[in-house]
Amino acid sequence: MHSAWDAQLPSLVDAYLLWKHRLATAPEESQARVEHDFHVTCVGVFDSDPRFAVPQWHDELANVSLICNGLLGCTPTSPELTITFQCLELYHQLRRRQSSFGIQAYTKVLCVLHGVTYRPHFRDQFSMAFDVYLTILRAIQCCINQALCRDNPNWHLQHYCPACAFKQPGEPVLVPSSLKAMDGNNSAKWMDHAGHADHRVFPSTYMIPRADVDRFKDDVRTRAGQCGNAEHRDDGGCADTWQAASAVDEDAVKVFEQTGIFLSACRHGIILTCAEMLCSGELAKYPLATINKLISVHGNDQAIGSDIGCSLSATLAACSIAQTVRAANVQLVVNAFHGHAHNRMCQLQYHPLYLPGTGLEDFETCERVFSSSNATVALIRHVSHYHYVQYLELHFSQWDTDKYAELSCFLLNNYKQAVRLISTNTAELDAYRALHLHENLDFGSWAAEELAYLKAVESEPKQDTLRVTYVDELEKLAKLQNALQSSQDDNFLSYNQLSFTPGSGLSHVASAATKQSHAARRGAEHRVRSQQDRVKDLEEQLGIEPTDRWTPEMRKYVEMCEYSRHRQFICAVEELENLVVQRLFKLSKANLASTGYKLPVQHALERYNKLAMKQSPPRPVLQYNEVLSYATLGDFDLLKHSRHEVLARPWSNTMHRQMAVKYFKLLRAHEEINWLNVEVRQLQAWIDNETTEIKQIAAELSAQSPLLSAELWALFYRQQCVNIQHQLRLQCIYDLEGYSGVRPVIEHERGGEDEDEEAEGDEAQRLDACINVMLC
Repeated sequence: MHSAWDAQLPSLVDAYLLWKHRLATAPEESQARVEHDFHVTCVGVFDSDPRFAVPQWHDELANVSLICNGLLGCTPTSPELTITFQCLELYHQLRRRQSSFGIQAYTKVLCVLHGVTYRPHFRDQFSMAFDVYLTILRAIQCCINQALCRDNPNWHLQHYCPACAFKQPGEPVLVPSSLKAMDGNNSAKWMDHAGHADHRVFPSTYMIPRADVDRFKDDVRTRAGQCGNAEHRDDGGCADTWQAASAVDEDAVKVFEQTGIFLSACRHGIILTCAEMLCSGELAKYPLATINKLISVHGNDQAIGSDIGCSLSATLAACSIAQTVRAANVQLVVNAFHGHAHNRMCQLQYHPLYLPGTGLEDFETCERVFSSSNATVALIRHVSHYHYVQYLELHFSQWDTDKYAELSCFLLNNYKQAVRLISTNTAELDAYRALHLHENLDFGSWAAEELAYLKAVESEPKQDTLRVTYVDELEKLAKLQNALQSSQDDNFLSYNQLSFTPGSGLSHVASAATKQSHAARRGAEHRVRSQQDRVKDLEEQLGIEPTDRWTPEMRKYVEMCEYSRHRQFICAVEELENLVVQRLFKLSKANLASTGYKLPVQHALERYNKLAMKQSPPRPVLQYNEVLSYATLGDFDLLKHSRHEVLARPWSNTMHRQMAVKYFKLLRAHEEINWLNVEVRQLQAWIDNETTEIKQIAAELSAQSPLLSAELWALFYRQQCVNIQHQLRLQCIYDLEGYSGVRPVIEHERGGEDEDEEAEGDEAQRLDACINVMLC
């Protein structure tokens, strides 16, 4: 059946354009060529006709005749049931904007409106007609792309976003040159062998071919204790915080062929690439394939956000494209929200707040995409792979259309935010410096100093670890020796007449007690000897002679006891930190932030407070509400290293740290202004260029290809409606008090009010025409 539809496709496209733009043959000529009529059941939005007469010319395909009458058959030959294009287009637009609204629900609505009983067969027929309708629309879009010279396979990636990719001569060079985000989502699963009879391959604009992804399947070698390349690891353990970075469980892999998707998008929300995650979790091969694709198309100096960008950097450094990545100067960033669950040292190196050139971008774009694309999940899990990709593509296409329409609004809002931040933070920082005239408030150097400090205390010296273990083992040895001494003191048993029996010596009870006492003594002696061996082994590693064994009175012994207590304190802090993380980042997703975690947090807090008072200097005693108010995991790090005199550092002061954040936000706000000045100019140039280009090509094709010309004019008017709004918002940006970019001569200003009124009149006429067609 699919091959039959494919054979008819060119004729169907021409017929559809003739019908859509009302360029059909004159009525008298059409009547002269009609050979016969055939009857079909016609289903519209609000009405239906069980015997709709369709005139057919000689040798004309049945579906061509139907299309000329605004209908589309549900089968390629001898159609009996037909759907009006208004009905198909209504569902098309509903599905684009509400991806959870399925064909079954729509056909049930139609049955209610027509007063008939729903039959599952009607759903299947409508689905076939809708597939063909989408195929016709894609074929028309291909013709438009060819006419506009946009048919290059990489055209979408090269011109994905006007504000990002439409470079202009003489514009400032930004480093990084582009800001993107990538992430995986395991909601968009697809059942194994679902729709196996449908062997069609959907021509996706976004999908990275599986072969390009599998090229990297062996890039991350298996390490001891890990399975495959399913995990990204780093020494700080940041990847462990996010479950998305781990492989899915075994049962999910067996059930699903696709276990999710891996996206990349620009900072304005427009989607760049998509890769299917096959029978696995978020393996390293997906970000590697995505980065490789972005480098091949977009070149150097890209900044790409990832929730585990820190550990992924190590993966990139060891992969097969490591040299390419270094040459392209790709910079990985940890997303702003995800970065709060990374340790402080990771934040200072990868969080966008501390990275020059990233502006106010949060790199959480993919999370916003997934919050919308998750609506498709219920309808794509059990369909064929062709429909799985088709409906994802339909959703992403509408998402990109919406993001383009909101592009100028994004620029305007960000400009206002950046200007406001500059004004507010500059005033607050100046006031704070005035209050601390005698302090060197060098916020910029504090971050570097703090990073160097955290690297210095990142790992505990091996000798310190051995000494602490040595002291612990000495304490155990002392306890065991005391226990042995007690058992020896108790060996002097006393007997009385009841302990003996006539003619057989000791009674059974007395004999058993004696044997038990001897066994306890031998056990204690064995434990002491074993413990002495452990102590001797540690003494050999530390170079301590048996005659110089440490005693509780020695200074070294006291220092190590103090250090051991501090290690216990660090463990208490980390336990408290872990519970708070779970509360903030796991239960909050399910709106259960106060469920089941209050009591464990309180117990951990009690242990922390007991140990905090024993530290030197004493650490602050915390309250429950105070702990839950910690905004980042970096707040916990400062509690841990009291032996390194961290409290004497200026950046450990709470108020200093808060003002340092404002300082870095001020830097990023100035960078955001630079980004926006470039992006505003690029969007303005794109609007002017696109308007001229489409108008010119549509006029050139009016004689040789009137159908395609009419479709280009329709595209021109659609884009003009959006671009007029862009022009108005761009003008609002130019009028902002803090705007510092180029102020070009705007096209609509040259046209004046008459041009705006003409555009509004055209839009009103098109709306009236659309309503009339829907009512026909």
